[in-house]
Amino acid sequence: MDIPDKYKDLLLGKNFANVATINPDGSPQVTPMWIDFDEGTNEVLVNTAKGRKKARNMTIGSKVALTVLDSTNSYRYLAIQGEILDVTTEGAEDHIHKLAMKYFGREKYTLGEGEVRLLVKIKLNYVHASG
Repeated sequence: MDIPDKYKDLLLGKNFANVATINPDGSPQVTPMWIDFDEGTNEVLVNTAKGRKKARNMTIGSKVALTVLDSTNSYRYLAIQGEILDVTTEGAEDHIHKLAMKYFGREKYTLGEGEVRLLVKIKLNYVHASG
């Protein structure tokens, strides 16, 4: 599944995604998150800290859904259903610094003491664009 060209800006711009994961008991868990998009692999990238509920829910093969609203027009959005392709610490700290620059204009993200970052890659199975 591909992101329509005229909606890629939602993933590449300073927009938040509401990311839904599934808890072990089957109930949904939703978190607003910073996002990134790898145009070369057509994957959505998110970054979280090890130990958080969403991180525990994001295992390889697990299902996720996310909605990205245009921060200037909430009637324009992307709705994505996908699955986790990879969860790794490799490159995760550099990636959170990249996101800090994107969202805050800061070169570094302030990590908590002992915080271990995870880079999560999401395969797109279904994309709906509107607005």
